[in-house]
Amino acid sequence: MKNEFFDINRLPKQAGLLIFGISISKIDNVQKAKKCFEYIDKFYKNKIVKPIVGLNFIYSDNLSLYSDEKASTLKKKHQASIHNHKYGFIKILEKNSHYIPNAFNYTSWGQIILESKQFLSYFEKLKKIYRKDEEFKKIVKKDINLNDKKVSQNQINFILEEILMFYLVSKGKVRLNNEYVQDKQKWILWCYPGKPLLSEIYLFQKNFFKLSNPENVYENSYYDLIDNKLYDYTKIDLEDFEV
Repeated sequence: MKNEFFDINRLPKQAGLLIFGISISKIDNVQKAKKCFEYIDKFYKNKIVKPIVGLNFIYSDNLSLYSDEKASTLKKKHQASIHNHKYGFIKILEKNSHYIPNAFNYTSWGQIILESKQFLSYFEKLKKIYRKDEEFKKIVKKDINLNDKKVSQNQINFILEEILMFYLVSKGKVRLNNEYVQDKQKWILWCYPGKPLLSEIYLFQKNFFKLSNPENVYENSYYDLIDNKLYDYTKIDLEDFEV
């Protein structure tokens, strides 16, 4: 049934990676280290069958440079935020010895782009598609408005770059460094506290670049850590989907 989604009972038995995107705008509040651990702790206790799962945090620091604010000011602020988040989380792990520290990876936005050989090429193509696709424009505008932002070229590029990275990671086009899993992952699942962007759903449904990653059972999926729901983008009716 369209737009009806439920929780996961168990993750696959094979090795895999959870990808947890950290929004710079939320890193000091709803995504602070303590809160992230609470989400993960609940998820791990209920859903992991075998201890062969890693988790990669991906910070949106460079992505957030799509701003009118002075770059040097943003750099200083973002650098401190992601540094404090990483080492705050590591400190929490040290108090919870049942977790394996090297199963957790911490990656900045610039680093993750370097792990995708064709990212810039795909990004230019996606911007061209966006300029010609009126429905895509409407959906991106709606996402921007839902986040209480004004539509601008910076905001448009922010969303396009973000959703493209989500898409490429799920499709296996980005190398994900994790010392514990060591490239043995058979599945990759994005998780985040909140519902997905409408424009992200649209990109996955249209699959403009015709990419496929059948080994990844979650190649078209997203897990909401607040509502505890697994969204399958292929089963969403965008016209009736509420965010």
